[in-house]
Amino acid sequence: MKTRVAWLAVAAVVSAVLVMTYAAAGGTDYAPAAGRDPCEPRKWPDVSGTTEIGEQLALSAIDGAACKLGVSGEELALAFTSQKRLDQFAKERGISEGEIQDAARDGLIRAIGEGEKAGEINGIEAFVLRLAARAAPIDRLIEYVRGSFG
Repeated sequence: MKTRVAWLAVAAVVSAVLVMTYAAAGGTDYAPAAGRDPCEPRKWPDVSGTTEIGEQLALSAIDGAACKLGVSGEELALAFTSQKRLDQFAKERGISEGEIQDAARDGLIRAIGEGEKAGEINGIEAFVLRLAARAAPIDRLIEYVRGSFG
């Protein structure tokens, strides 16, 4: 019995020392790092293949849409994972479905420009992609993004 009490006391002392060390090292001042600014252009890494280009386009498009809507890219990407989440996101922020669709389309067009500037999409591809982005039903584009992250 004395051994158990001694071990409990040792564990309590060790725990207290860990907590005090954490606090002394500045652990009480922790704040999560801020997400990236979606209005800043996304730097494209070297990509190869349509899958990697599609993924990068989706990331850049989300940033562009988030910038237009005044929200974080992470928040919008999470909203895009399901129609229910997207509806809730829109309701909480007082954003219409049309505004989300316009932002998604503008984000995609911005992403195409970023890909072209990075040299990952050539001028002809960018032209064709911009035409498609302007003409394609936006819900299909949102489904593509949902499929990329869902």
